[in-house]
Amino acid sequence: MSLRNLLTYIIIKIMIAKGKHDLHKAHKNTVNARSKNEKLLLKILKTNSSCEYGKKYGFKDIKTVEDFRKKVPITTFNDYEGYIRRMIDNNESNLITSQRIIGYAQSSGSVGSRKFVPLTQSQINVYTRYTVTKMLAIADKYHRKKFGKGIKPGRGFFTPPAFDQYLPNGLPCSNSADVAARQLGFIFPYILVTPFNKLFNVSEADSKYMNFRLGLEDRNLSYIFAIFFMNFTDLFRYLEINWRQIVDDIEKGVISELGHASKETEEKLKKKLKPNPKRAAELRAEFEKGFDKTILKRIWPNLSVMYGIGSASFLPFVKIARNYTEGIPYDFSIYGASEGLFAIADRVDELNQLLLVDSCYYEFIPIDDETKILSLDELEKEKDYEIIITNQCGLYRYKCGDVIRVKDYLNDCPYLQFSYRKGQLLNLTGEKTTEKHMAAVVNEVEKMSGTNIKEWCVYTDYTAHPYHYVLLVETENDTDLSSYGERANEALKKINPRFEVFFEAQELGTMQIKNIRSGSQDEWKKKQIESGTSPAQYKPVRILDNSKKEKFFMSKIIN
Repeated sequence: MSLRNLLTYIIIKIMIAKGKHDLHKAHKNTVNARSKNEKLLLKILKTNSSCEYGKKYGFKDIKTVEDFRKKVPITTFNDYEGYIRRMIDNNESNLITSQRIIGYAQSSGSVGSRKFVPLTQSQINVYTRYTVTKMLAIADKYHRKKFGKGIKPGRGFFTPPAFDQYLPNGLPCSNSADVAARQLGFIFPYILVTPFNKLFNVSEADSKYMNFRLGLEDRNLSYIFAIFFMNFTDLFRYLEINWRQIVDDIEKGVISELGHASKETEEKLKKKLKPNPKRAAELRAEFEKGFDKTILKRIWPNLSVMYGIGSASFLPFVKIARNYTEGIPYDFSIYGASEGLFAIADRVDELNQLLLVDSCYYEFIPIDDETKILSLDELEKEKDYEIIITNQCGLYRYKCGDVIRVKDYLNDCPYLQFSYRKGQLLNLTGEKTTEKHMAAVVNEVEKMSGTNIKEWCVYTDYTAHPYHYVLLVETENDTDLSSYGERANEALKKINPRFEVFFEAQELGTMQIKNIRSGSQDEWKKKQIESGTSPAQYKPVRILDNSKKEKFFMSKIIN
């Protein structure tokens, strides 16, 4: 066994043990969960009582939840934007938190703007507790129960492209997982197929190629960490097209032009790669049999778990992923946002996620009665609630816009599923395109074309690759706007910078525009009211998020 493989074995074993320990703690926290969550709240307030925000709202005098609700207002990002601008532009500290800021999570804000959510070490520690190590722990438990032995320790790969993004003050500004991962770079060569202590940046090499060039050569690959299942399905469409070239490169021990590697990256890899005709022949034999449900197990016999977000908006990609992954359990990962990590899947192939009492303090507003504010033990099963968080990064009673549905309880702590995000329309890759973003695109198309768009809605086209959005429009006199798709796409890139990032990385395709018959939205509205929907509660369809809407509106397409 090589030194690298030995260290991989030891480190993965330690990570499994750590994951089991932290998962046990999460389960233990479900007993008297409300009391433990309130204890976290008082700790957060005490820690930050001397910061500017803490002094403004008298944190040092807050002794109970009742005090907290009386003294501290419910907030949105607008309440913190001025503080954060001072933190970023002037390097000021002790404004909304007394803790040191180690980076920023970049999130979508209002039309044409971005949010920079501060991150502290205490919040990052939650991510490191409940992501990779948790995945390995629940996969190991599953394999022991099903097969009588745990997973075989091996490296895995991280599917999304990496981006080196920094603010002028030198702090990273990407996402919470990326900032957390930067602290673990020293073990990357042993837990990931990349031989370096950083992921391949999009400017250094094509991440799809590099994942497969290095991952396919490693027969003992143990896991795939996808974050979004769209990343995984995109990868395997790429592999179906390019496997011959990649296998040839493995045989010769080279990096071909397909990798778009920088000279520096290519020089580094030349020292690591050797011709491997034996593995190349094995891979060719398996790929030539075809890409069926057994393909992953045929090329990676030790593959033990797939990791990715499994909320409703990503389930279409899960269905596609199942075409390659027979016999491999899924960890439907985490539920969180830039503002914090809220819940985790605590066993494989389970969509319900356990609320994390030790991450944030939680309050809940019932969707059917917005006059109430409830604690975590006061929620009813199968009801929807808007979630309010107080996190460990300086956000207090913060409405992040998420609506969750309670599915069950473990002792005093709820299992939940993410239902929807208020104001959010589309989220193929994590680019978080909102209704405001798309409405602004519609406005731009109106200006370009000189045509009044009376109504519009959007759907995702999964039949073409890369996946892309299709904007359906109703115009006066059925004016054809299908030629404005590329220009609409350029408008969205400017309006939502995160869309531009993923589009340039070829994770998203060019938007299309199609016309639907004038009066389609009115016809749909009439049908809904006839079936019992209150006219006062009716809202225009903006996304075709079920088969009924798809069948109706796609039947109205006229070009």
